[in-house]
Amino acid sequence: MNQKLFSEFKKSTDQEVWDQIHKDLEGMTDKSILSWKSLDGITTQPFYDRDISKKKKLLNSFPEQWKTSHTITVKEDIKLAFKSCLAAKNQDIDVILLRLSSSVSSITEIVDIFAEINLTFYVIFEFKPPIEILEKLDLRNWIFLFDPITKIAEKGNWIKDEDSDLLAWSRLIHSQKVTSSFYVDNRICQNAGATIPQQLSYALSQAVDYLSRINSSKSEVEVIFHLAVGSNYFFEIAKIQSLKNVFSELISAYDFKITHKIIAEPSERNITLQDYNVNMLRSTTAMMAGILGGADILNNLPYDNVFNNPNKFGDRIAQNQLLILKNESFFDQVTNPAAGSYYIEQLTHELNELTISSFKEIENKSGFLNLLMKGKIQYNISKSAQKEQDLFDTGALVLVGTNRYQDFEASKTKGTRIVKNLDVKTLIDPIKKIRLSEKIEQEYEK
Repeated sequence: MNQKLFSEFKKSTDQEVWDQIHKDLEGMTDKSILSWKSLDGITTQPFYDRDISKKKKLLNSFPEQWKTSHTITVKEDIKLAFKSCLAAKNQDIDVILLRLSSSVSSITEIVDIFAEINLTFYVIFEFKPPIEILEKLDLRNWIFLFDPITKIAEKGNWIKDEDSDLLAWSRLIHSQKVTSSFYVDNRICQNAGATIPQQLSYALSQAVDYLSRINSSKSEVEVIFHLAVGSNYFFEIAKIQSLKNVFSELISAYDFKITHKIIAEPSERNITLQDYNVNMLRSTTAMMAGILGGADILNNLPYDNVFNNPNKFGDRIAQNQLLILKNESFFDQVTNPAAGSYYIEQLTHELNELTISSFKEIENKSGFLNLLMKGKIQYNISKSAQKEQDLFDTGALVLVGTNRYQDFEASKTKGTRIVKNLDVKTLIDPIKKIRLSEKIEQEYEK
């Protein structure tokens, strides 16, 4: 079909569009009204156009089919975790993120019990992987992940010490008998309040930290980025696309093959205790942004994840949200449905530039891990988090049901989840997850 359907429409210049806006709004065309500047350093415009002569070179690589995922944390009760896994399989979940806590007593027992479930398992170690045991097991469809740099970022301490932890990581990555991938768990940055350029540049620099430790025996590696997706819908779509763009540029400098996957997961920063059912809407839009951005794996979280212990109802709702997006909304039937959106293309381009600039600055100062150990990463995130917190506290940033449109007649939510805050001496200040609504929720309880 060669007919140009819109050839009869005259193309308008930017000035003509502004003149029409001025006319329609009866002179109210102050750019401070029509535009806004995000905390990420991007000023949005009231309209976008694609100038062919200035068209941005953007990478639009999308998975053939995104996969649904569910997280199961394994502690002492392995059989309880198995029941949760079986329930997820019956819900047609494609991938299980099996997070092994330090209280796990036997890796062999876990493999034996879960072996009958024909799913892909991404096994995430919260402790140093026991390589000798793993190499003796039959582990088809099991991919093992270990991210010691994020562990010290979250906890403030190495599991044992830097050399030992990174040696354990290297042994897992270079093992010829165990399937593993580079794992960059970037969720803590978003959940702590980092801007999008900070999130992306930190993730990329951390990946480079790991890539620099590869020896010549590896001819191909896969990097898995685990991202938290916030409420700023179009920015989050662009965030995922920008990560793919910039990372694809970076890996061209290496002489071995590097592939990547992105796991998208709802942020916990915007989760609330009050009017908690709204959390289902927040996580649904986060998963939609993940799909439109081109994430490979969509890992939804239960709406009560931050204040209740894992439960069947919360898990089932989280899984059904993904199933509705796939089977009722048909989000799996179109590849890159956001293509052609000038707004998203421009956001992606600007995030690319901001991320590259931040990344170069980090690398010039010896990389993410070096700055983390000096406290620079923590300081930068805390500054960004405070700016966002100030917007929330003043009502400029809204969380529905918490700082606006509250249901004052509803009973106050009291969570059942027990979180142990141990007073432990740390090597560095950890990056701490902080929900925006924590302060106001504490006032509600008084």
